Parts: sequence; C-alpha cells; structure tokens
Amino acid sequence: MSKMTYQPERLQGARMSVPTWPGITVRTLATERLTTRVLFAGPEDGIPVLFLHGNTSSATWWEEVMTTLPDGFRGIAPDQRGYGDADPDKHIDATRGMGDLADDAVALLDSLGIRSAHVVGNSMGGSVVWRLLMD
Repeated sequence: MSKMTYQPERLQGARMSVPTWPGITVRTLATERLTTRVLFAGPEDGIPVLFLHGNTSSATWWEEVMTTLPDGFRGIAPDQRGYGDADPDKHIDATRGMGDLADDAVALLDSLGIRSAHVVGNSMGGSVVWRLLMD
C-alpha cells in the first residue's frame, strides 16, 4: 500500500479551471479592493442582477439560475473574498462582520459602471445583502 503525503507546495498558486454552463461568460476583474473571477449571463445592457453565493461555495453555484433569467436581465456573480478564484492574499477582516464582502460587492458594481442592481444572496450571501441594506 502506498503512503500519501501532504505537499502544500504543490497547491500554492494552483487554480482549477472550472467549466461553465452554456450562456455563461467568465472574466477576471480587478477593483480597488479585490481581483476575482466574475460570471456573467444575459445582454451587457440588461438590467443588472448581482448574485452573492453562500459559505463554502463560489459564483458557480448561481450558473443555472443565471441562464434562466428573463430576457433583458444581466446576471453577475463574483467569487467572493475567501472563496473560489478570489485573490487568496485578500483576507476577510472578521471584526467587520460582512463589511468586507459588502464593500467588495459595491466596488465590483462601481467598476462595471452600475449604479443600481437587483441583489440576490444565498446563505452567507444573504447576510451580505443585509449588510448592503444597512450601509
């Protein structure tokens, strides 16, 4: 029987290429706060809908929903800080609650030139939505 050993140096900097559903486009975007993978669906000039994923997840969680949006809507789903392909060197300041994640969402919308959007959150993403409402 062979013995497996943990080799963290093999994992450092490694990124998985995650396949996407038809109708989803992927871009890596850098804002003043975070560089992350962002998924898009629908027309670029569509009504924006920002999807925020839950804990132990990534933007990939929203793909099926994004591809079924009604005509005229633009789905936008980022990998939030600490998850998926978000910059691993950007840590969450736990003393701010959902503050970092809410600020990241606003910075993303700002970088895309979006002044208002529908916002949908699941689990932790729902808590980020509440924080956005508070701010």
